[in-house]
Amino acid sequence: MTRIAVITVGTNEAGWLDACYSTLLAGDFDGLRIDAVYVDNASTDGSVDLVRTRFPDVHIIARGHRGEFSDANNLGIRHALALGADYVFLLNPDTMTPPNLVRDLTAFMERHPQYGVVGPMQHRYEEPEPNDWSVMALEAGEAHVFVHTWPDHPSGAGPAEGRADRTLEHAYVQGAAFFVRAEVLRRVGLFDEVYGTYYEEVDLCRRVRWAGWRVALLLDLHLRHKGGGGTAHSLYRRRRMIRNKYYHLFTDPGWPRGEALRLTVTWVWLDLLRRGPAPAPTFRAGLGDLCHALGWLLRGIPTIVRVRRERAVLAARGAGGPLRAPTRRSRR
Repeated sequence: MTRIAVITVGTNEAGWLDACYSTLLAGDFDGLRIDAVYVDNASTDGSVDLVRTRFPDVHIIARGHRGEFSDANNLGIRHALALGADYVFLLNPDTMTPPNLVRDLTAFMERHPQYGVVGPMQHRYEEPEPNDWSVMALEAGEAHVFVHTWPDHPSGAGPAEGRADRTLEHAYVQGAAFFVRAEVLRRVGLFDEVYGTYYEEVDLCRRVRWAGWRVALLLDLHLRHKGGGGTAHSLYRRRRMIRNKYYHLFTDPGWPRGEALRLTVTWVWLDLLRRGPAPAPTFRAGLGDLCHALGWLLRGIPTIVRVRRERAVLAARGAGGPLRAPTRRSRR
């Protein structure tokens, strides 16, 4: 049987977990083996007890300290790989899953081995229409991730030849509903934990493309996702969004240094004007955010240099030819 590990990370998400697991576990899993894994991020609201009582088949990994999206998911992914999963599905707790979603995602990947990461479109939690992230993804199309401030950089999407129908090769699949081959994770690695939260799935998706697989949204599949979360308008979000976009840019060998420098200057100006993706409430706050990011980046120069070199090696290995289908791993 094809084995899928569904990993959900929660931090004080008790209000969402019942609907999340009730809809997920009521799915049509004919021919599939599902391993549901809940990684609790030091919750204090009874989330662990709720999952243990209401959903006894869910494996719980209870952390004793508060982590971030990337390292918490990596903990669950390592568990999934040790189980021998064929696919890993990262699923946010503030989601509701249609009965056929996991089956249809798996069927797509089985039919199209050239795809390494896919995800469904997202609808609003309360009603069946695209949520803000899906609207943004559809508007941006297959442009690169920084298209809104630098439109001329080439897209990372693959060629038209070899595409599956009704797919959109957006820059990335959001981590809220992220379906990936286990073989891909073994080949390119897990989330880069330097990011913590924000841009970590964008980085993983570019690595998957560099290794020769396609990354796409499946336009005919969907789930409901609330989104936003407790950090939507916080200082934490502003500072992580700012510092991580620079880290993401500086570790991408596909951006020539001169072009990256010009984009950096553009970002600094927009951030000071409070027109970036995570605007500060005041000029003084924005200046503080930029100074915080600059200090972090300066301290991280050795890491940035090392990671950029590693990414360059991966990109070079996957360049200069058609996207290739991975070798199928034997079933366990």
